[in-house]
Amino acid sequence: MSEAQEPKPWEQESGEDSTPDGEEFELSEGTPLYELVQRRKKKNQDLVVIVSDYHNRRGTGKSILSCKLADAFDETAEGLTTEKATLDAHEMVEAYVGQPKQSGLVLDEAEAGLSKYESGSSVNKAVREVVSMGRIEEKYLVLNLPASAELDRDLKALCDVWVLVLRRGLALVHFLKYNPYGEHPMAEKKQLIEWSDIPGSHRVREVYNHLTDRKRAHLRGDDSDGGFVRKKEMEEAVEKSEKEAERETRDALIKKMARETDLTNADIGDIVGLSAGRVSQLK
Repeated sequence: MSEAQEPKPWEQESGEDSTPDGEEFELSEGTPLYELVQRRKKKNQDLVVIVSDYHNRRGTGKSILSCKLADAFDETAEGLTTEKATLDAHEMVEAYVGQPKQSGLVLDEAEAGLSKYESGSSVNKAVREVVSMGRIEEKYLVLNLPASAELDRDLKALCDVWVLVLRRGLALVHFLKYNPYGEHPMAEKKQLIEWSDIPGSHRVREVYNHLTDRKRAHLRGDDSDGGFVRKKEMEEAVEKSEKEAERETRDALIKKMARETDLTNADIGDIVGLSAGRVSQLK
């Protein structure tokens, strides 16, 4: 009888704790993720990494991991800075174009405080914009999503790595590959990575604190300097959209009545609440 195979690292039972606070995170030479990053850099290519939680939980250290990954990828002299990390999808696009080549970028929590639909739509729109540029900026994007499912399937196929947080301090790295036989990209398990909190004295701590402050400000509604859409502005945008839809329906109805009935402009105006002259303009 053959001996039972030793379980893979990601199949083993894990405890509640991982690496001690303050331990430095680094891409270990010879590991699959390290080798992939190096290949991309040698070919002057982009790298897109998704970070999500196994149970779609918050508070499992994804933001810290995202900052550490982006800083480890970054080859610029200054490393990861507050200008390279944002909660706003549009700012991420601007950073992709404006920051130096070989910069690590973070889009954290897919715009905290927005609903799942709004958040997913915003991130998908931003990623599509980056892809549609048709050029390579040699940037290393880390997208920290509440759930990986919030990224459209076709866009997920264009990403390179999926980091799935199993618990705080422990994550499983997958390489994403295009699957010509299915709707989902193939996710190949590659390695485990561990991380810990960012030491208070480390320069990346400033970036993490910056993201945290913006999240808190946004949730309070005090985001005048954060680039977010305030709740009031969101409500106004929804109201404007509804009014535009009503106008389009009204105008279509006017055209239909003018085309299919013998009603005069005045008669139609009485029905829709407009003057005969305005009806004449819209016909």
